[in-house]
Amino acid sequence: MEGVVGVSDTTEQESIMEGKTEQMSNRSQRSGSGDFPDIVTDIPNKDVFTTDESKPESIILGVEYETKVQNEEPKVEFSEIMNPVSEHQEEDFTIFHCVSYLGASTVQEARSEAEIHRVMGFLNEQPIEKLIQVSVSVPLYSDGNVIVYEEENQLEISRFGVSQIIFFARGLLGTPDWACFAFTCSHGETINEAIFQCHVFRCDVPEAVGRVFSTFARTFSSPSKVAVSSRSQSLIPAPAQGEKSQEYSGSGSFTNVLFDVSLELKEDDGKGNYSSVTRDKGFFKLRSYVPKHIVLTVQQLPDPQKDLIVERCFGLLLSPGRHVRHSDMQLVEMLSWSIGSQNQGGKTYVITGQWDSNDPAFESLNHETPKESHVFFTVAVDLVIKGIQEPIRFALETKAKIYPSTERFWSLVRKHHFTQQFLLSLKQIEGQGTKSGEIIYQVISNTPEGEVERSRMNFNLNFTSFIRSTSINSFDLDTPTGQNGDEQEDSDDDEPLQSGMGEISKHCTDEQLASWSELVANWPVSATTRPKQLSMLVKNGIPDTVRGEIWLRLSGVQHQDPAMETYRKLITQVCPSEDIILRDITRTFPANDYFRESGGTGQECLYRISKAYAVYDSEVGYCQGISFIAAALLLQMPEEQAFSLLVKIMFHYQFRHLYQDGFENLRLKLYQLDRLVQDQIPELWDHFQELGIESHMYANQWFLTLYTAKFPLIFVFRVLDSFLLDGVKVLFQVALALLSAARKDLLMLDFEGILKYFRISLPKKYRNAENTGQVVRSAHSTKVKKLKKYVAEYELKEQERNQVDPLERVQKENKSLIENMLRLEFMITNLVLGKMKSDESLASVEEEYTKVKLTQKEVEEFNQKLKEETNSVKELFQREVKQYDAEAEKKSNIIAEYKRICTKLSSQLEDAQKASRDRNLFFQSNLCESCSTFVTTALQIAGNKKQMNGESPGTLSPVSSGGIGSPEHHSPSRDETLLKPLENELAKTKIALAEAECRNDDLSHQLSIALSELEVCRSSHGLSGPSRIWKNLTFGSTGKESKRSSVEESGSGGSGSNSGQLLTSSLSLQNFSKK
Repeated sequence: MEGVVGVSDTTEQESIMEGKTEQMSNRSQRSGSGDFPDIVTDIPNKDVFTTDESKPESIILGVEYETKVQNEEPKVEFSEIMNPVSEHQEEDFTIFHCVSYLGASTVQEARSEAEIHRVMGFLNEQPIEKLIQVSVSVPLYSDGNVIVYEEENQLEISRFGVSQIIFFARGLLGTPDWACFAFTCSHGETINEAIFQCHVFRCDVPEAVGRVFSTFARTFSSPSKVAVSSRSQSLIPAPAQGEKSQEYSGSGSFTNVLFDVSLELKEDDGKGNYSSVTRDKGFFKLRSYVPKHIVLTVQQLPDPQKDLIVERCFGLLLSPGRHVRHSDMQLVEMLSWSIGSQNQGGKTYVITGQWDSNDPAFESLNHETPKESHVFFTVAVDLVIKGIQEPIRFALETKAKIYPSTERFWSLVRKHHFTQQFLLSLKQIEGQGTKSGEIIYQVISNTPEGEVERSRMNFNLNFTSFIRSTSINSFDLDTPTGQNGDEQEDSDDDEPLQSGMGEISKHCTDEQLASWSELVANWPVSATTRPKQLSMLVKNGIPDTVRGEIWLRLSGVQHQDPAMETYRKLITQVCPSEDIILRDITRTFPANDYFRESGGTGQECLYRISKAYAVYDSEVGYCQGISFIAAALLLQMPEEQAFSLLVKIMFHYQFRHLYQDGFENLRLKLYQLDRLVQDQIPELWDHFQELGIESHMYANQWFLTLYTAKFPLIFVFRVLDSFLLDGVKVLFQVALALLSAARKDLLMLDFEGILKYFRISLPKKYRNAENTGQVVRSAHSTKVKKLKKYVAEYELKEQERNQVDPLERVQKENKSLIENMLRLEFMITNLVLGKMKSDESLASVEEEYTKVKLTQKEVEEFNQKLKEETNSVKELFQREVKQYDAEAEKKSNIIAEYKRICTKLSSQLEDAQKASRDRNLFFQSNLCESCSTFVTTALQIAGNKKQMNGESPGTLSPVSSGGIGSPEHHSPSRDETLLKPLENELAKTKIALAEAECRNDDLSHQLSIALSELEVCRSSHGLSGPSRIWKNLTFGSTGKESKRSSVEESGSGGSGSNSGQLLTSSLSLQNFSKK
């Protein structure tokens, strides 16, 4: 965000373009000369806004300067009013009068137009009497200052460098803020101290805001004045021999500096990654409408006379074509700005920007080029270099071929960079510089020297990277590989390690066990001297199986130490910090199983130790750093011994001094670390100084927790081994070893990258024993001399600081109070704005809550209706089931009655046949032929009469028409004729019975489906549930058919005579079978 300038294009159509004299003349004719006060005055350069060679054009709200002079007699010289700078300096600027200063407020996002408008709206509501009438001077060049003057006496109130201004915006059209404009700027020497402020102004004549907008836009896009003058100077013929140039006739010395600027383009590969664009035969092979990244690498070639330092990037620009004017370059979004490694004697600076391929300004770079043609484009970067007054712009012009977005490139030899050299000619300005003696330079020229081949640049190999050294300045940590290295680091790159993470191997070789067993056997507990081989064994690492015992002996803690008995008493006493201890317990070693369970054994032991020490050492009390050390001790020994060892560390090793006197001793230790880094790792110290990295940003936690808070356990235990062996100096040794191991990585990172590296990347490097052992061995080999000398230096500086003149001290305190007051005012403004934003959010939340309540009420009503419909459907189902059961029972009774009748008729038929056979036999055996004929005739007559009366003939005709003596014409043939219809009726009845049973099963299945759908509808609260259930109900038609069949049965029940019941049952069964 730092150094990038942007202009809001909300009202771009209202910008006043330079050189439109005809339009301004028309405005002059319409408005007249006296309609508006003198609000805007332009004093342009000769080659800007010039319509006539003899008269420069001055714009006053569209009224030409010539008209103003004709209508008003000039009482005061024009230069006296409009040019507060002395005339010989030829300053070019535009002054806006009748402007009110509304105030300023801090903002979080300097480029957020919405936040700027919110601040603008808030400050615009102030009463008029509280406003300050000012004049605003806007320069014509990017190296000038925006100056605010008092309206009455034209005294300077404040000034803002164009390089400080980040964003400009004006009020929205049609709102009360239409006449307002604002810009955001950064304050602070470092990124960490930077504060973004939004300054708001209001024009008394709203129409002037458009002119302000265009003036700021022109300033942002213009080059520096020195660059323009140097280009003009290059057109002047060189002075003859013996003559002196008028421009550079001073005695200041000149110097030339070479810079290599390398351009690399990267395109989106469709997977979220960006791959380098191939450059072949001098052309970049670009694909149309594909998002791209621009990567510029700037490096100064080694120069023994002058080593320039790039402080920040002012902007990254892009434009199609070549020989592009500075005003035509388009700003692109800068993604990152970082300082790379020291390469071939010079630092490298890497700038990355986002190329939006959909931007209309770059549309020409999306058109596919014919086979033999190409396009040009220009990439530029503005840099702020320490010791040079104005920003430096390096512009690279190169060629490209545009291909379709689906094109794929294949090449055996790929080149990705375009590198160009720039010769920067500087002149030292005499009489100017900082208190530290820094030399200030003026840019004479900035000349591109042409393309540089990368192969020539990399010809000299750096063989020092292949040499390993044991010195502290060249110690390099190998990057872990395989399962314990890269895979672990890639697993959670953005998440820091939790304290207490890692497993400790209990494995111990026989040789190690024998060595330590011999040591313990020859080392009495009460001995005051340590064994000779102890130091070597500890430096190689104490086995975890004996680590607790060795720690106790190293610190001199006895097994029956008096502190153990004291501990048992202390845990029963009341501690004033109990609430804080309970809060911090869950945040201590959360990654370790022993302390993970809330209320578990580990947390209980840690709580008791922290509480006991806070009571024991009331001067220090409880500090969270102490709980981390106690947790590490608890993993190796019981809590009584852990408490005794903690007391030894705090008192015997003087570790408690770090927490005393407002951490005064900690500041001393940090100063000693700074001096050690400055002496032993000077390049890293210089890098930290350039970026504003201070030791307390990374070493505070290291020292206060004895490296136990963020590092894995395998590293923590090795550091505690060394600390209990050698004492407090181990703090410095381990810190220097860590910084030396990470030196190469740290030199390539910027401010934020370094802090992230210390917080995340550095602890992850020591999750394996190999890297941990390497850095511990390096720490033991590091010499930390001159500590006492550094103490004396620190005390001397403190005395000098305390012996400051009382008046000067009061002035500093007064200045500090004023700054605090301003900061508080800004905070109040921010709080008010935050409250307004919170009120808006609360109103929206309340509105949303009301909507939710209404929705809930509607859902409850629908749910109630759904329950009622469910109950009605249930009742309907129950009625249908009962009706179905009644009909089924009725039909079952009919079938049973029919079966009974059929059985009775069958038995009667058999009896009649038997009687007929008996009679025929009797007649044949006892009657003569004539009598037999008579009887037969009589029986036939009787049978005919019975048939006429409706009786069954089969029951009364004992003989056939053929006579008694012919058995083939007996009555059984007639009986069979009567039996066949009955058998047919019986078969039909059985079929009807089977169909009725099938229909019964089908209705039962439909009933179960309907009940399940009802339950689903009930649970889902669907709006279309009831209609869907009613579509599946088919019981209504079935009931109607059942009623109709019962009516038909009742209608046919009274017909017939002796066999009427049988016929009625038959008809009923037939009707049932048809249904």
